[in-house]
Amino acid sequence: MKKLLLISLLLFTGFYRSSAQLNFGVAHSNFSGTQGMYLNPAAIADSRHRLAFELYSVSFLANNNQAKFDFNRLFKDARSSDSLKLGNYLRSLSGTNLNMILPYAEVRGPSLFYSIDRRNTIGLNTRVRLLNQFEDFNGDVFNAVLHGLTNSGNSFSVNNSTPYYWTSHLVTDLGLSYGVVLMDKGKDFVKAGITAKFYRGNAFLNMSGTSLDGTYYSDGDSLVVNDADFTMSSNLTDEKANQLRNFGTVSNFFDQFFGKSAGTGFGGDVGVIYEYRPDHESYYYDMDNETHIYDREVNKYKFKASLSVLDIGKVRYKDVQSIHVTGSGTITNVNEVHFNNYSELNDNFTSFGLTVDSVTGQTVDVKLPTTLVAGIDYKFINHVYGNLTYMQGVVTDMKVPGNYYYNQVTLTPRYESKRYDIGVPVSYNMMSEDVKVGFGARVAFFTIGSDDLLGYFGSNSKGFNVYFGIRANINFKKPKDSDGDKVSDKLDSCIFEKGVWAYKGCPIPDKDGDGILDPDDLCPDLAGLKSARGCPDRDLDSIADASDNCPDVYGMLKFNGCPDTDGDDVPDMNDSCPNIKGEPRYNGCPDTDGDGLSDNLDKCPDKAGPVANEGCPDTDNDGIADNLDRCPEKAGPRSNNGCPEISVEVKKRLAFAATAIQFDFAKATIKKGSFKLLDEIVAILNEYSDYNMTIFGHTDNIGTDSTNMKLSRDRANSVREYFISKGITTDRLTSDGFGESQPVATNKTSAGRAKNRRVDMDLKLK
Repeated sequence: MKKLLLISLLLFTGFYRSSAQLNFGVAHSNFSGTQGMYLNPAAIADSRHRLAFELYSVSFLANNNQAKFDFNRLFKDARSSDSLKLGNYLRSLSGTNLNMILPYAEVRGPSLFYSIDRRNTIGLNTRVRLLNQFEDFNGDVFNAVLHGLTNSGNSFSVNNSTPYYWTSHLVTDLGLSYGVVLMDKGKDFVKAGITAKFYRGNAFLNMSGTSLDGTYYSDGDSLVVNDADFTMSSNLTDEKANQLRNFGTVSNFFDQFFGKSAGTGFGGDVGVIYEYRPDHESYYYDMDNETHIYDREVNKYKFKASLSVLDIGKVRYKDVQSIHVTGSGTITNVNEVHFNNYSELNDNFTSFGLTVDSVTGQTVDVKLPTTLVAGIDYKFINHVYGNLTYMQGVVTDMKVPGNYYYNQVTLTPRYESKRYDIGVPVSYNMMSEDVKVGFGARVAFFTIGSDDLLGYFGSNSKGFNVYFGIRANINFKKPKDSDGDKVSDKLDSCIFEKGVWAYKGCPIPDKDGDGILDPDDLCPDLAGLKSARGCPDRDLDSIADASDNCPDVYGMLKFNGCPDTDGDDVPDMNDSCPNIKGEPRYNGCPDTDGDGLSDNLDKCPDKAGPVANEGCPDTDNDGIADNLDRCPEKAGPRSNNGCPEISVEVKKRLAFAATAIQFDFAKATIKKGSFKLLDEIVAILNEYSDYNMTIFGHTDNIGTDSTNMKLSRDRANSVREYFISKGITTDRLTSDGFGESQPVATNKTSAGRAKNRRVDMDLKLK
């Protein structure tokens, strides 16, 4: 605390903004280990690592919007000189609104995470950061201080009414992380993460002012302050300063996290990641009798989008001391002014003529650099990716003590694999307003790189950055399967011979040599057919003879090898009608008329009838089944075969008609007077439609036998023809003649001969 350090800071009306150190060259890789956890805590979920461990990593960064860094000279002097002055390598500072970071330092580790299962991952991380910020910094003043005020050569004025701020913060993080898979729906995959942090504030220094007007005279090494208004606060007591001298030592390690602290706080990081996985099914495999195993070894996404908010929270300091300086005054022999504590600082400012108000025992909250990080990652081809990340400081109000990250967009093409990563980040920094090109690599246990390499190769860069670390990862690995039989080598008894899981990776045996492997062979000791699963099959119906109830006849499996010729689901051996499709309830026979009696037992298979009638109906309800009823539509007694009997009156009428029908003499022509009687006979025939009629003609003995025979036949036929003419069908009528051979009376008398000249008509059932 020499050479007017605090006073020079008062005059520095400029910006010194902290920069996120996220190691873009390697942090985006799917094999980044714990590096990705600092960028987005969701990155540890569904990781390629079963266990990731980082012993430590170190990074250092500087950046500004005006000054050029001459690293060529720095490297040259570093080899030849023991004394290096920053002013020799930082050039071209002038005017106000200088934005600068110098330095930013970060140490990570030890850190690790472990994948509990496919969905859940836990992690632990530790980190120490030195953060510095200035706003509205005067380049002339800073340039003079770098080179020594007395050696600046010229006087210069400071006239600044813009508010100016400075915060320097040394803070330690202890974080517990949890990553979880929220959604896995094939092509759409979402995971989230959170890191809960305990912040230990080791030291902070904050200055804020509203005005500063003055002139520095180099000849007299004096500073005339016309108007000043600023406040300084810090926890850096003499005791705390002594503690910081041992910061980072082994003996002080646990005290840094768990000992009495100047400041403490809680907060953390949150993040979510979406992955589009169009080929998700191709990343599953079968092994060791398990199917559809999730392959953790490979990257599955084509496109990934991420969003995270980092460093949420603040650190609360107690017993903070502050001074408020106002007014005007003159500082003489500037380079000879010394102070080691607040008391000396207060006394010095008072001796300069400035008004100083001092306050002790304050509580101050110092904000952490909360940052929004959004990114997309695209897989072009295997191992080759492109990443675009945008960083946005969430809070930028420097009136509140704290540190805030600058805004930056970074495009990083990279090549990644399990063994090594290479990335080339190209960034546009919105504080320095320039393009930065870096390079990052991971090889074996080491990471090294820079997000800003240009400064190392010339004198025109506005910044530089470097990081390196030591790590070790245990990756998920698909089991080795040399013979491709889906039995891992560690469990395979025949590593170089394709086999199956049931036989410990060895081929399946075939003892009977029938080409059917024993596990699939129902008759492993007897050669058989493939269709019968390795057993003999004489009828070739694909049913082993031992299980075939009809081994010599081609049959069906559901009938134990027996046939069903008519396809009625009743095997022939049980089918009473094996060639006619029927119903199982009728033993394979049909019931055409649906009367509940199968056709083979039904006397009337086409007409429904009761079982008592053997399936036949009784149409006329005379108690005689139609199949036995000569007159099924007319009731009649069983004695007459179910037909109505010929009444006595009808018989009498027929007997009368036999002799009453008249013919012309010696002719077969019926006289008209007999037509009425014949019509009565037609009515009888219609009434008794189930009867047929026989008509027989007879003569007396007058005339020759041949003449009488012909005449009797002709007369009987004349009657028949008359009936036909009246609508009686021919099949119901039969006629014949007997001549004089069958007399019913004596031919010796005229009365007897008259009786013998007759036409007999008789009704008989059909």
